[in-house]
Amino acid sequence: MAGARHILILAAGSAGDVYPFIVIGQALLRRGYEVTLVASDNFKERIERAGMGFASGLSQAELDELVYDPDLWHPQKGLFTIWKYMSRHFAPSYARQLALVEQRPTVIVASTLAMTGRLLQEARGVPLATVHLAPSCFFSAYDPAARAGLEWLARMPPWVVRAVLGLIERLVIDPAVRPEINRLRAALGLAPVRRVMSHWLHSPQRVICAFPDWFAAPQPDWPPNTVCTGFPRLPAAPDEPLDPDLRRFLDAGPAPIAVTPGSAMAHGRAFIARAIAAAEALQQRVVVITPFRDQLPAALPAFVHHVAYAPFDALAPRVAAFVHHGGIGTSATVMAAGKPQLVVPFSYDQPDNGMRLARLGVGAVVGLDAPPAAWTAALSGLLKRPEVAQACAALAAKLAAERPPAEQIADLVEELAVTALRRAD
Repeated sequence: MAGARHILILAAGSAGDVYPFIVIGQALLRRGYEVTLVASDNFKERIERAGMGFASGLSQAELDELVYDPDLWHPQKGLFTIWKYMSRHFAPSYARQLALVEQRPTVIVASTLAMTGRLLQEARGVPLATVHLAPSCFFSAYDPAARAGLEWLARMPPWVVRAVLGLIERLVIDPAVRPEINRLRAALGLAPVRRVMSHWLHSPQRVICAFPDWFAAPQPDWPPNTVCTGFPRLPAAPDEPLDPDLRRFLDAGPAPIAVTPGSAMAHGRAFIARAIAAAEALQQRVVVITPFRDQLPAALPAFVHHVAYAPFDALAPRVAAFVHHGGIGTSATVMAAGKPQLVVPFSYDQPDNGMRLARLGVGAVVGLDAPPAAWTAALSGLLKRPEVAQACAALAAKLAAERPPAEQIADLVEELAVTALRRAD
């Protein structure tokens, strides 16, 4: 590791999963490291504009195929759908990343599903920090994540939660993800693994929670080398203002409701329609943010404006509330802006994030199939209750006072690099 000044960041996912790693990469660039970020091809321009090297993790055609798969956001099928696509590229991705780390001494920073990083750590001794963006990445028996169909676990004692999660992993999750991992491990001369999602994917060197401990407190059954930091949020670039038509709409009336099902949700028609109906019932204007224009009616009413993209940190201060899917990136940005948020979760970390926002008093959760009156009532409560506004303002102030989370995470990555150097010497 002598002279290691290269950081390889592996970021799997959509915008909310990749943007935090761009911010982390920029913090490491400022410290003099050379940074290469592996992500899907749609992020290439943004990553290179941020000053980092880019390496492809998924082509645009492959990404489109995944995004348009109707099972991608299914509450039970989602993870297995992602893995179906990821497993096709598991061995080739490992080979490409191996070529990158063989060029020069490297430290890897990997997101939850970037499991090739763990293989490079085990097979080649490359130092690795696993970075989890959301608390649901931990299979905790003491603070169980809210998962679709398993909400009742929160009322059970830890031994019951542990038994149920262990059974699900042994009978459902491991059989889906282990075969491809262990096939490549065998080719690399490594022993097979089990308990992939609950244990193996966490780096034994460093696990970094890219969220604060007041959002999810560390638990006794989290990996012992886990550290909580904060939400690394990507600010809008100086040359990335709000769309002029959007600015005119915002200027033309009272603050609207922002509605977004997420940047990778190509099946959000029902979500958008119900959110617009709830806002209309409250006589609220609406901004819909989605790249999938076909998910909206061909002709929009005058109180609705659509944009394919808007930087949320620039938009959030100008809206009254957000109705969104509960992705951690959107959740953190809206918290920082001090706005209430109605979460309509689909899958993955979203139900758990929504539950935690509700606990903090800054959000509410409603099911996609809930009656229209439930949507309207939840949104009305968020807009009208003074205690919600007070909680939102207090939380925004708390986030503003924190040391930049990307710098906290860069400290931990640099510490790992220095430790590896000392051991090598």
